[in-house]
Amino acid sequence: MTSTSGEPAPPVWSWHGPGAAITAAAVLAMVVASMLAWPDMAAEVVTREAAGRHGASVVPRGVSAVLLPATASLLAALFALGPWVEHHLGSLTPALQERSPERVRRVLGWTSAGLSVVLLVVHLGVLSLYTGHDFRWEQAVGAAVGVLLVVLGGVLPLAAPGGRFSSRRAEAFRAAQGPAYRDAGVVVAITGVATVVCAFAAPAAAVVVAVGGVLFGFGLVAVRAALAAVRSPGGRTGA
Repeated sequence: MTSTSGEPAPPVWSWHGPGAAITAAAVLAMVVASMLAWPDMAAEVVTREAAGRHGASVVPRGVSAVLLPATASLLAALFALGPWVEHHLGSLTPALQERSPERVRRVLGWTSAGLSVVLLVVHLGVLSLYTGHDFRWEQAVGAAVGVLLVVLGGVLPLAAPGGRFSSRRAEAFRAAQGPAYRDAGVVVAITGVATVVCAFAAPAAAVVVAVGGVLFGFGLVAVRAALAAVRSPGGRTGA
């Protein structure tokens, strides 16, 4: 089967080499960390004390030892299906058409890699709850989220919608997102660097910087695309 652009259908599984390697390394690190921590882990951790009408909420160490490695593996598998799924859903909207499967594969591969780094750090923090070791949650997770934002900023320009809409305004809205995504990518990447710095210098501000930067970046895309649509004459292209 070929797409509307004439490109052959991508394989069912489209693994992005660098992204898959980083994800696999992160999952392996989580598994090794669980194995090393296992002898020192408490049998369970109470996440909510009993009170009122509810009893205590406890999480066995076996669940915490495997949950996040399994989550990272599942996400990687789902992302590897992304190009194939997009190809078969392309008829639903022009925005999913005329997009290179390789670009989609790179976006999803690097996203999987960035998320796996965050999950690795969170996994180490969860293990520390069972072993009693000190873990600086704000600094570690803040820095990991910053790395994720740098990665997302780098691939964001590749995620711009493709295809072509028959409505002039809809097409203007879509076309404006290409350069807007490039600018937003720079904003998100810079936000990631700032988040890493804040994670160590001012941990309480890291969340504000990360959320604010991402909202500004995607707000930039929305505003530029909306202005392009408003300025474009109505009707249909080719009419």
